[in-house]
Amino acid sequence: MSTKELNVNYKKLLNKEDKANGRKETISYLNRAAKLKSKISLYTKVNCTKCNGVGYLRISLAESRTCLCCFGKGFLVEEIKRI
Repeated sequence: MSTKELNVNYKKLLNKEDKANGRKETISYLNRAAKLKSKISLYTKVNCTKCNGVGYLRISLAESRTCLCCFGKGFLVEEIKRI
């Protein structure tokens, strides 16, 4: 599945969740949406250009700081460009 298809399915699941009739049905829709969201993030991750995916910057031999570009995650999520 492409990222567009995953996004469409994710939005459909969230719309179904709004119209759900019970707690179990709502939770099942939210769990499915969470699985799709994790797949979407896997496809859209890009290594941080500032820290090369490490998550921290080496200042000296004794000191390192969290990369503020990626907030210590080591990857950036691409923004989906809309035409």
